[in-house]
Amino acid sequence: IGAAEARSIALQLEGTTPERPLSHDLLMNCIGALGGRVVRVVINDLQDTTFYATVDIDAPGGMLHIDSRPSDAIALAVRAK
Repeated sequence: IGAAEARSIALQLEGTTPERPLSHDLLMNCIGALGGRVVRVVINDLQDTTFYATVDIDAPGGMLHIDSRPSDAIALAVRAK
């Protein structure tokens, strides 16, 4: 996990709001503005020493399964509660 992702997750868990939106906040705002909502994240694979994940978004056109780094998926999950 990178420092930026760790900070993003920690700030959300602490209930701290940064002065300006972070990348994960921007993505959540875009998902919401397009009528979608994050319903779950799945850490679905481990290859060698690399984990893989998906973000499942309930969108007006149906369920979307978006490939993601696990740390980004978790940062979105804590925002989506």
